[in-house]
Amino acid sequence: MASKDNTEQEPVQKQSWLKKFGKGFLLLVLVIAGFFLGIYLQIFDSGEMNKKLGLYNMPVVGQFFAKPVDEASSVPDEKDVQETANAKKDSEKSKPVKLTQKEIDKLTKQRQADEKKRVSKLARLYNEMKPADAAKILETMDNDIVIAIFQRMDESQVSQILTEFDPDRAATISKIMYVGAPKRVQQVTNENGAVQQQQLQ
Repeated sequence: MASKDNTEQEPVQKQSWLKKFGKGFLLLVLVIAGFFLGIYLQIFDSGEMNKKLGLYNMPVVGQFFAKPVDEASSVPDEKDVQETANAKKDSEKSKPVKLTQKEIDKLTKQRQADEKKRVSKLARLYNEMKPADAAKILETMDNDIVIAIFQRMDESQVSQILTEFDPDRAATISKIMYVGAPKRVQQVTNENGAVQQQQLQ
């Protein structure tokens, strides 16, 4: 009878040992998960913990932490930063920007291409509008802009918009479109410092 009790107690002892081990393991997992969750949610200051506890030296955890850098050597003084910024600004102000003729031509072509895209887009928009509505908007714009837009619009739409304009303004715009807009002149400094005049389209 005693041997029967011993055999019954062995599985009970194994089960209690497994329960204790399971509870201990679960507790360990919860502590580790809580620690990492605290770092993720920034409840713990991981940088400070890294410095104090030397987490960067630990075998498994160390791969997640970088060795802290000495602040005295890495952080520049505010005064130094300000002096460097001031020196940079002074040097930029004192040096005139010199462009070669090739760079000027490239910038001019780029600006003209961008302007054509914008004007084409506006022309498409005004083509879609009712002539009276388009005229109200275009009447407030500069003649050069209006003409540039008109040149990319349907002629029938342009004629309907012009009838909505003030007769004097419509005549002025028509005359400029017939004769052609006067060329605008831009002054440009070349690499030698000489001022040149360049015609803009």
